[in-house]
Amino acid sequence: MISLVTQGSQMYRILTASKDTYITNKIIANKFRATDSNTGQASTLDLFKLYAESTSGSNASPVEISRLLVKFDLKPIRDLTSSFLDISHSSFSVNLNLSDIYGGQTLPSNFNISVFPLSKSFDEGIGRDIINFSDLDTANFLTASVLDGSPVLWTREGADKQGLLGSANIDIISSGSLGAGVVNLIKSQKFSMGTEDLSVDVTNIISGILSSQIPDCGFRISFSGSEETDTKTRFVKRFASRNTSNYTKKPRLLVKYNDT
Repeated sequence: MISLVTQGSQMYRILTASKDTYITNKIIANKFRATDSNTGQASTLDLFKLYAESTSGSNASPVEISRLLVKFDLKPIRDLTSSFLDISHSSFSVNLNLSDIYGGQTLPSNFNISVFPLSKSFDEGIGRDIINFSDLDTANFLTASVLDGSPVLWTREGADKQGLLGSANIDIISSGSLGAGVVNLIKSQKFSMGTEDLSVDVTNIISGILSSQIPDCGFRISFSGSEETDTKTRFVKRFASRNTSNYTKKPRLLVKYNDT
């Protein structure tokens, strides 16, 4: 869905997500990991990291994580680039926004979130169960999508294989050349209180997609670096998904440009 706002010559277009979900390897009842579960129809996008909260075989201190996947339909903006929109102009900017959903639950603080462009497409899926993670579908921690009846696996579980733009067999893109040397494509934000919304500038990623340099697969959103592997639990940072009943909270891209 798209909405249009005008302020003088400055144009604002708001694109809401066309699909989203989160994937997890959470341990259920100390028995198994929910790596094949799907949460595509859940109303929230839950980002968490658990350390030694469960047991897993002989591992007394296992790590459990989730990662968010979000995709936007860029056709409304792509159509403009064939007419008057100049994505190389200094007035063109794009922000990725996720709205915090705080319902009084325990939540982490003093953490960082990273946003990567995805190199593989994902299916949203029809899962809703975020308690027992009993709904099986793609996308999940192992599988990105299903193509012609066959599963398309993540190169590394959890959509975790990163590499240079154009590299084969990667899940997320960390950097790449967009015509002016190699640039970093990982976006990040510090969350001090834990209740903040996510708002990161993804202008060069969207420009790269619109110019057909970056695959149009969406974003992976996760805790940053060692915050996924250290000995601290971070539970739970919750954002609204596109399935929320509150339209103003849906994941969105805010696109700005000068139409003169």
